[in-house]
Amino acid sequence: MQTQEIDKTESKVIDRKDFMKQVGLGFGAIMLMNCLQSCGESEIPDPMIKPGNGDKVDFTLNLDATGNTALKQNGGFLVIKSEGVIAARKLDGSFVAVSSACTHQGTTIDLYRKETDDFVCPAHGSVFSSTGAVKEKPATTALKKFNTSYTATSNTLRIFE
Repeated sequence: MQTQEIDKTESKVIDRKDFMKQVGLGFGAIMLMNCLQSCGESEIPDPMIKPGNGDKVDFTLNLDATGNTALKQNGGFLVIKSEGVIAARKLDGSFVAVSSACTHQGTTIDLYRKETDDFVCPAHGSVFSSTGAVKEKPATTALKKFNTSYTATSNTLRIFE
C-alpha cells in the first residue's frame, strides 16, 4: 500500500490593516509616478491644434465625394468633425463655414436652418447667424467664421482662415 504525501504549505493571511497599508502604498506609488511624469519638460499636445498648419483651419472638400454631396444643393450643410467646422450652402448658392463647437458648452452644432440662415446648437438651443453672431442665448460669444472659396470647375470648396 502506497501513501501519498500531501503538501501542507502554510498560507499567509494578512489582516485588514496590513492589506490597506499595501493598497495605499501601491496607490501612492502610482500617483507619485504620474505627478513626476507631468512635471517633465515636454508638454502634452493640444488635441485641437492640427499638425502641419499650426492651429489654422485650411482644407478642401470635393463636393462630388461620398459624404460631401449635401453641399451640392442650396440649403444643404455638412459637419466636418475632424476639422471642427460646419459648412452650409445658402439658398443663394454661396457658402458659409463656422466653428462647429458651441461657445456655450462646446457641444457640436449639427443643424443649419436654410429658411432662417442660421445654425442651432442641439444642447441648449443657442442660435447663431450665418456670420457666427449669437442670435439666441444661452451662448454669448460668436462662433468663429471661416473664409470659403468655391471652384466650380473641380467642384471643390476650400475652407480656411
